[in-house]
Amino acid sequence: MKKPSIEIISYNERVFKAILKNVPVEIANSLRRAMIAEVPTLAIEEVIIFKNDGFLNDDSLAHRLGLIPLKTSMDYIRKLQSMEEGGGYVTLSIKVSARNDVKVVYSGDIKTRDTNVKILSDRIEISKLAPGQSIEAEMWATVGRGEEHAKWSPVTVAVARGLPRIRLAKDIPQETMEKMVSVCPKGVFKIENGKLVVDDITKCTVCDICEKEFPDYVKVGIDESSSILYFESVGQLTTREILNEAFNILLSKLEEFMDKFREVELNVT
Repeated sequence: MKKPSIEIISYNERVFKAILKNVPVEIANSLRRAMIAEVPTLAIEEVIIFKNDGFLNDDSLAHRLGLIPLKTSMDYIRKLQSMEEGGGYVTLSIKVSARNDVKVVYSGDIKTRDTNVKILSDRIEISKLAPGQSIEAEMWATVGRGEEHAKWSPVTVAVARGLPRIRLAKDIPQETMEKMVSVCPKGVFKIENGKLVVDDITKCTVCDICEKEFPDYVKVGIDESSSILYFESVGQLTTREILNEAFNILLSKLEEFMDKFREVELNVT
């Protein structure tokens, strides 16, 4: 088996895209599934409403509060998980009143005394209050996973697919090259130094439009022995934290599998 390698295409705290060379799609997809369903985050789980005069009923208000993303670190999440009685929690509160005008209640109105936890965005609209109306509630945020509820999933988009394979003929007429550049809906090709080249292989969706239009000059396929991994963070955790934790989860499962396999092997012998 060829040695795996990673070519990072784009990377920051919110977006990650990379080519995983010699890493089968099955492994990349396992990472993707771990990110969506098993990487833990912090979210509001319990809501005690003391007063709610707004147009939202109590159930809808509690649901909207539960979906407000809370930003913290993976280290703090582990600390909460390690606390007694099944894990710790973070207390938050909201107390808003409308006086003379209609007031929009935003996520920025939620308060927490825990300096390790922040509201991801202050401009998420929660409700509206008419003059004289108010909302007062206390909330408990706990650690959970996307497999329990989507509010705990740390990613908005997570994609794992085989690496497109594009083969170009050596001698392509200038006019044909220009047509091939224009016919691709994703802008995969470009002309460089008088030759047609692949500008960004990760943009290719293997739609086969180029091959159908110019079968003598291009062949498109999928190399499933290598992968493209792309995901976007909601913002509770950085892409680095999400990726590292997903790797740790997979390694833990593999170790558990190997331990069980050894037990079976010993019983058989």
